[in-house]
Amino acid sequence: MQKFTPIQKQRNFEEILVQLQAAFANGALSPGDRLPPERKLAEQFGASRTSVREALRVLEALGVVQVKPGADNGAVLLAEPGRAFRDLLQYQLALRHIDIAALVEFRIVIESWAARSAASRASEEALEGLAELIDLMKQPRLSYARYHDFDANWHLELARASSNDLIALTLEGARTTIERVMVGGVAGMINWDAMRSRTTKEHEAILDALRQRDGDLASELMTAHIRDFYKEQVFPVTEVVASPMTAV
Repeated sequence: MQKFTPIQKQRNFEEILVQLQAAFANGALSPGDRLPPERKLAEQFGASRTSVREALRVLEALGVVQVKPGADNGAVLLAEPGRAFRDLLQYQLALRHIDIAALVEFRIVIESWAARSAASRASEEALEGLAELIDLMKQPRLSYARYHDFDANWHLELARASSNDLIALTLEGARTTIERVMVGGVAGMINWDAMRSRTTKEHEAILDALRQRDGDLASELMTAHIRDFYKEQVFPVTEVVASPMTAV
Protein backbone atom coordinates (compact mmCIF):
# COMPACT_ATOMS: atom_id res chain seq x y z
CA MET A 1 0.00 0.00 0.00
CA GLN A 2 1.25 3.47 -0.87
CA LYS A 3 2.72 5.37 2.09
CA PHE A 4 2.39 9.14 2.25
CA THR A 5 4.63 11.72 3.95
CA PRO A 6 3.68 14.56 6.28
CA ILE A 7 2.70 17.65 4.31
CA GLN A 8 4.79 20.82 4.42
CA LYS A 9 3.58 24.19 3.12
CA GLN A 10 0.72 25.43 0.91
CA ARG A 11 -2.87 24.66 1.80
CA ASN A 12 -3.05 21.22 3.36
CA PHE A 13 -5.62 19.69 1.04
CA GLU A 14 -3.66 20.90 -2.02
CA GLU A 15 -0.49 19.07 -0.97
CA ILE A 16 -2.56 16.00 -0.22
CA LEU A 17 -3.85 16.18 -3.78
CA VAL A 18 -0.29 16.55 -5.12
CA GLN A 19 0.84 13.39 -3.33
CA LEU A 20 -2.23 11.42 -4.40
CA GLN A 21 -1.78 12.49 -8.00
CA ALA A 22 1.86 11.37 -7.89
CA ALA A 23 0.76 7.99 -6.52
CA PHE A 24 -1.72 7.63 -9.39
CA ALA A 25 0.89 8.64 -11.96
CA ASN A 26 3.65 6.28 -10.79
CA GLY A 27 1.33 3.31 -10.53
CA ALA A 28 1.48 3.01 -6.74
CA LEU A 29 -2.31 3.36 -6.82
CA SER A 30 -4.42 1.91 -9.63
CA PRO A 31 -8.10 1.86 -10.61
CA GLY A 32 -10.03 -0.34 -8.23
CA ASP A 33 -7.66 0.25 -5.31
CA ARG A 34 -9.16 1.45 -2.05
CA LEU A 35 -7.49 4.28 -0.17
CA PRO A 36 -6.97 3.91 3.58
CA PRO A 37 -9.78 5.21 5.79
CA GLU A 38 -9.88 8.94 6.40
CA ARG A 39 -8.37 8.63 9.87
CA LYS A 40 -5.33 6.70 8.66
CA LEU A 41 -4.79 9.08 5.75
CA ALA A 42 -4.84 11.99 8.17
CA GLU A 43 -2.17 10.29 10.27
CA GLN A 44 0.08 9.60 7.26
CA PHE A 45 -0.24 13.12 5.91
CA GLY A 46 0.11 14.71 9.33
CA ALA A 47 -3.02 16.69 8.54
CA SER A 48 -6.48 17.09 9.93
CA ARG A 49 -9.28 14.83 8.82
CA THR A 50 -11.00 17.96 7.51
CA SER A 51 -8.13 18.52 5.06
CA VAL A 52 -8.22 14.89 3.95
CA ARG A 53 -11.97 15.09 3.52
CA GLU A 54 -11.63 18.24 1.42
CA ALA A 55 -9.05 16.59 -0.86
CA LEU A 56 -11.27 13.54 -1.31
CA ARG A 57 -14.21 15.77 -2.17
CA VAL A 58 -12.16 17.39 -4.93
CA LEU A 59 -11.23 13.97 -6.33
CA GLU A 60 -14.84 12.85 -6.10
CA ALA A 61 -16.02 15.96 -7.98
CA LEU A 62 -13.45 15.19 -10.68
CA GLY A 63 -14.82 11.67 -10.96
CA VAL A 64 -11.53 10.09 -9.88
CA VAL A 65 -12.76 8.35 -6.72
CA GLN A 66 -15.99 7.13 -5.21
CA VAL A 67 -16.37 7.98 -1.54
CA LYS A 68 -18.66 5.83 0.59
CA PRO A 69 -20.15 7.18 3.83
CA GLY A 70 -18.61 5.91 7.04
CA ALA A 71 -15.39 6.64 8.90
CA ASP A 72 -13.86 3.24 8.10
CA ASN A 73 -14.69 3.24 4.41
CA GLY A 74 -11.82 4.31 2.15
CA ALA A 75 -12.38 5.98 -1.20
CA VAL A 76 -12.15 3.71 -4.25
CA LEU A 77 -10.28 4.77 -7.41
CA LEU A 78 -12.51 4.61 -10.46
CA ALA A 79 -11.42 3.08 -13.76
CA GLU A 80 -13.59 5.48 -15.73
CA PRO A 81 -13.30 9.13 -14.61
CA GLY A 82 -16.67 9.88 -16.19
CA ARG A 83 -17.57 13.34 -17.41
CA ALA A 84 -15.12 15.40 -15.36
CA PHE A 85 -12.75 16.28 -18.20
CA ARG A 86 -15.62 17.18 -20.49
CA ASP A 87 -17.30 19.34 -17.86
CA LEU A 88 -14.09 21.19 -16.98
CA LEU A 89 -13.36 21.90 -20.63
CA GLN A 90 -16.88 23.21 -21.14
CA TYR A 91 -16.41 25.69 -18.30
CA GLN A 92 -13.01 26.77 -19.64
CA LEU A 93 -14.38 27.38 -23.12
CA ALA A 94 -17.45 29.20 -21.81
CA LEU A 95 -15.35 31.56 -19.69
CA ARG A 96 -12.69 32.25 -22.30
CA HIS A 97 -15.12 33.18 -25.13
CA ILE A 98 -13.13 31.32 -27.77
CA ASP A 99 -12.64 33.12 -31.09
CA ILE A 100 -14.59 31.57 -33.98
CA ALA A 101 -11.50 31.24 -36.16
CA ALA A 102 -9.81 29.28 -33.37
CA LEU A 103 -12.86 27.02 -33.13
CA VAL A 104 -12.72 26.32 -36.88
CA GLU A 105 -9.04 25.44 -36.68
CA PHE A 106 -9.64 23.27 -33.62
CA ARG A 107 -12.39 21.29 -35.33
CA ILE A 108 -10.40 20.81 -38.52
CA VAL A 109 -7.34 19.54 -36.66
CA ILE A 110 -9.28 17.23 -34.33
CA GLU A 111 -11.92 15.93 -36.69
CA SER A 112 -9.77 15.50 -39.80
CA TRP A 113 -7.42 13.38 -37.70
CA ALA A 114 -10.36 11.43 -36.30
CA ALA A 115 -11.69 10.76 -39.81
CA ARG A 116 -8.29 9.59 -41.04
CA SER A 117 -7.87 7.26 -38.08
CA ALA A 118 -11.45 5.97 -38.14
CA ALA A 119 -10.90 4.81 -41.71
CA SER A 120 -8.51 2.14 -40.44
CA ARG A 121 -9.79 1.64 -36.90
CA ALA A 122 -13.59 1.90 -36.99
CA SER A 123 -15.56 -1.31 -36.53
CA GLU A 124 -18.38 -2.25 -38.86
CA GLU A 125 -20.75 -1.66 -35.95
CA ALA A 126 -19.46 1.91 -35.57
CA LEU A 127 -19.88 2.57 -39.28
CA GLU A 128 -23.41 1.24 -39.16
CA GLY A 129 -24.16 3.58 -36.27
CA LEU A 130 -22.97 6.53 -38.37
CA ALA A 131 -25.24 5.39 -41.21
CA GLU A 132 -28.23 5.22 -38.87
CA LEU A 133 -27.63 8.79 -37.70
CA ILE A 134 -27.52 9.96 -41.32
CA ASP A 135 -30.88 8.26 -41.90
CA LEU A 136 -32.28 10.19 -38.93
CA MET A 137 -31.01 13.43 -40.46
CA LYS A 138 -32.99 12.68 -43.61
CA GLN A 139 -36.36 12.66 -41.85
CA PRO A 140 -38.84 15.06 -43.49
CA ARG A 141 -39.79 18.27 -41.68
CA LEU A 142 -37.00 17.79 -39.17
CA SER A 143 -36.45 20.90 -37.05
CA TYR A 144 -32.98 22.41 -36.95
CA ALA A 145 -32.69 21.64 -33.23
CA ARG A 146 -33.30 17.94 -33.83
CA TYR A 147 -31.07 17.91 -36.90
CA HIS A 148 -28.28 19.53 -34.93
CA ASP A 149 -28.58 16.90 -32.19
CA PHE A 150 -28.15 14.15 -34.78
CA ASP A 151 -25.36 16.06 -36.50
CA ALA A 152 -23.44 16.64 -33.24
CA ASN A 153 -23.85 12.99 -32.27
CA TRP A 154 -22.61 11.92 -35.72
CA HIS A 155 -19.42 13.93 -35.36
CA LEU A 156 -18.90 12.65 -31.82
CA GLU A 157 -19.47 9.01 -32.81
CA LEU A 158 -17.00 9.39 -35.66
CA ALA A 159 -14.45 10.72 -33.15
CA ARG A 160 -15.11 7.70 -30.93
CA ALA A 161 -14.66 5.43 -33.96
CA SER A 162 -11.06 6.70 -34.16
CA SER A 163 -10.41 4.65 -30.98
CA ASN A 164 -8.73 7.61 -29.30
CA ASP A 165 -10.61 8.40 -26.09
CA LEU A 166 -8.89 11.76 -25.61
CA ILE A 167 -9.98 12.96 -29.05
CA ALA A 168 -13.59 12.05 -28.29
CA LEU A 169 -13.48 13.61 -24.81
CA THR A 170 -12.00 16.84 -26.16
CA LEU A 171 -14.60 17.13 -28.89
CA GLU A 172 -17.40 16.40 -26.45
CA GLY A 173 -16.06 19.05 -24.08
CA ALA A 174 -16.16 21.62 -26.88
CA ARG A 175 -19.70 20.71 -27.87
CA THR A 176 -21.43 23.59 -26.07
CA THR A 177 -19.16 26.14 -27.75
CA ILE A 178 -19.69 24.51 -31.14
CA GLU A 179 -23.46 24.51 -30.64
CA ARG A 180 -23.49 28.21 -29.75
CA VAL A 181 -21.70 29.13 -32.98
CA MET A 182 -23.73 26.72 -35.11
CA VAL A 183 -27.05 28.07 -33.83
CA GLY A 184 -25.91 31.61 -34.52
CA GLY A 185 -24.94 30.67 -38.04
CA VAL A 186 -28.22 28.94 -38.82
CA ALA A 187 -30.21 31.89 -37.46
CA GLY A 188 -29.10 33.96 -40.43
CA MET A 189 -29.34 31.17 -42.98
CA ILE A 190 -31.44 31.98 -46.03
CA ASN A 191 -32.11 28.43 -47.23
CA TRP A 192 -31.90 25.91 -44.41
CA ASP A 193 -33.37 23.04 -46.46
CA ALA A 194 -30.68 23.39 -49.12
CA MET A 195 -27.93 23.54 -46.50
CA ARG A 196 -29.36 20.53 -44.68
CA SER A 197 -29.42 18.50 -47.90
CA ARG A 198 -25.86 19.46 -48.74
CA THR A 199 -24.56 18.79 -45.23
CA THR A 200 -26.18 15.37 -45.15
CA LYS A 201 -24.65 14.47 -48.52
CA GLU A 202 -21.25 15.49 -47.19
CA HIS A 203 -21.77 13.18 -44.22
CA GLU A 204 -22.58 10.37 -46.63
CA ALA A 205 -19.44 11.06 -48.67
CA ILE A 206 -17.29 10.94 -45.53
CA LEU A 207 -18.94 7.69 -44.48
CA ASP A 208 -18.30 6.18 -47.92
CA ALA A 209 -14.62 7.07 -47.58
CA LEU A 210 -14.54 5.39 -44.17
CA ARG A 211 -16.14 2.27 -45.60
CA GLN A 212 -13.53 2.25 -48.36
CA ARG A 213 -10.89 2.57 -45.62
CA ASP A 214 -9.50 5.62 -47.42
CA GLY A 215 -8.12 7.77 -44.62
CA ASP A 216 -6.71 10.50 -46.83
CA LEU A 217 -10.04 11.04 -48.58
CA ALA A 218 -12.02 10.91 -45.33
CA SER A 219 -9.71 13.53 -43.80
CA GLU A 220 -9.93 15.82 -46.85
CA LEU A 221 -13.72 15.58 -46.97
CA MET A 222 -14.02 16.32 -43.26
CA THR A 223 -11.78 19.36 -43.58
CA ALA A 224 -13.88 20.75 -46.43
CA HIS A 225 -17.12 19.90 -44.62
CA ILE A 226 -16.20 21.93 -41.54
CA ARG A 227 -14.39 24.77 -43.30
CA ASP A 228 -17.09 25.41 -45.89
CA PHE A 229 -19.94 25.53 -43.38
CA TYR A 230 -18.26 28.20 -41.28
CA LYS A 231 -17.05 30.07 -44.35
CA GLU A 232 -20.51 30.30 -45.88
CA GLN A 233 -22.82 30.40 -42.88
CA VAL A 234 -20.96 31.83 -39.89
CA PHE A 235 -18.39 34.29 -41.20
CA PRO A 236 -16.26 34.76 -44.33
CA VAL A 237 -13.20 32.70 -43.55
CA THR A 238 -10.79 33.62 -46.31
CA GLU A 239 -8.06 31.31 -45.10
CA VAL A 240 -7.89 28.59 -42.47
CA VAL A 241 -4.30 27.62 -41.96
CA ALA A 242 -4.87 24.55 -39.77
CA SER A 243 -3.31 21.45 -41.30
CA PRO A 244 -4.87 18.04 -40.65
CA MET A 245 -2.87 15.87 -38.26
CA THR A 246 -1.54 12.61 -39.60
CA ALA A 247 -2.61 9.38 -37.99
CA VAL A 248 -0.12 7.67 -35.72
